Amino acid sequence: MKKGMTKYLSRKIKFISVFAMVAVVFVNAYNYKEPLTPTSIIKYGFNPFAMFEYFFSNGLFSFSVPMFFAISGFLFFVKYKNTVQGYTHMIQKRAYSLLVPYIAWAILSGAAILILSNFEPFNTIPFIKENTVELQRCYVYLIKPPAFQFWFFRQLMLFAVLSPLIYVLIKYTKGFILIGFGALWFLGLDYIISSTGLLYFSIGAAFAIFGMADKVRKRGSITLTIVSCAVWLGLSVTLTLLAASKCENKLIMLTVYKLNELAGMVGLWFVFDHFVKLIRHKKGLLLASAHLFFVFALHEPLLHISYQTALIPDNSHSGHAILYLCLPVSIIALCIVISMMVRKLIKPVHSLLTGGRNH
Repeated sequence: MKKGMTKYLSRKIKFISVFAMVAVVFVNAYNYKEPLTPTSIIKYGFNPFAMFEYFFSNGLFSFSVPMFFAISGFLFFVKYKNTVQGYTHMIQKRAYSLLVPYIAWAILSGAAILILSNFEPFNTIPFIKENTVELQRCYVYLIKPPAFQFWFFRQLMLFAVLSPLIYVLIKYTKGFILIGFGALWFLGLDYIISSTGLLYFSIGAAFAIFGMADKVRKRGSITLTIVSCAVWLGLSVTLTLLAASKCENKLIMLTVYKLNELAGMVGLWFVFDHFVKLIRHKKGLLLASAHLFFVFALHEPLLHISYQTALIPDNSHSGHAILYLCLPVSIIALCIVISMMVRKLIKPVHSLLTGGRNH
C-alpha cells in the first residue's frame, strides 16, 4: 500500500475510477455532429432527445477527465521524492506504465484503421477515410493516433517529465500557484500543456505533497454531500437549458461549465462514502476496475465507427438517443470481455498493453 494510502482510500479510488471511466465513454458517445466544448449549444433547441444527451455528456459527466487527472497527480506524488534518484525512478516507472502502452495502442489503432480501409463497407466510413489519409504519414502514429483519447497519456507523460518543477512550484508557494493554474484553466489557455490537466493534476499533487491523504479519505457529512450533489445537478440542468436556448453569452456558459466540473468531482467523491457499504463487496465493480484500461484504450474509435456505420439521420432524434443509451454499454462490456480473454490467454501481452496495471 502506498504511503499515505489506506485500504479504504485505495478501494475508493478504484470504485470512483470505474464510474469516471463509464462517464468518459458517455462523454465521447455524444452522437450529434457538433463537437462538445464548454460553450457548445444545442442547434436543435429544446429537443428533449438532444438535451438528454447534452445533459449527461457535457453536463453531469464533465467531471470525468478532471477526476482522472487529480487521481493521477495524487498517486504520482504520494511517494515522490524530489531527488535525482527519486525523479529517475518515477520516470522509469511512467515510461513503462504510460509510454509503452501509448506506443503499442497507437500502432494497433493505426494498423486496425489501415486494415479496415481495405474492406467494404468500412472503407466508406468517414472516420476511417480521414484517418487512413492521415496515417500515410508515419509520425501520426505517435502524435495523432486514431485512438485519440491517448492525448491524456501524452499529458501525463509531460507532467511526469515536469514533476520536479510542479513539485517546487506547489511546495514553495504553499499551493498558491494553483490560483494561477486555475486562471489558465478557466480561460482555457492550452498550448502543448492542457490547462485542465495542469490544474487538476496539480491539485492531486498538492494533497500528496502536503500530506493531506487524510483529507481526501475523510468522509463528508450527509449535508455536505447533498448540497454538493444538488449544486452538481443544478449546474448540469442550467448548462443544458442555456445550450438549448442557444445562449450567446460565452462567459456565462463557460462559468457554469467550469463550476459544474468542480461540483461533479466533489459530489462524486462524497457520494461514494455514503454508498460504500452497499458497493464495497460488489465483486463486479472490482472486476471492472481491473479491466478499465482496455475500456479506455478501445472505446474509441469503436464508438465513432459504430455511429457512422449506423448512419442515423440527423432528424432521427429517438434513434440517436437509443444508440446513445445502448452502444456505450455494449462497448464497455465488449472491452472488458476482450481484456479478460487477453489476460487469461496471453498475460504478458496484456501486461504490456496496460503498462503493468492490475498484475
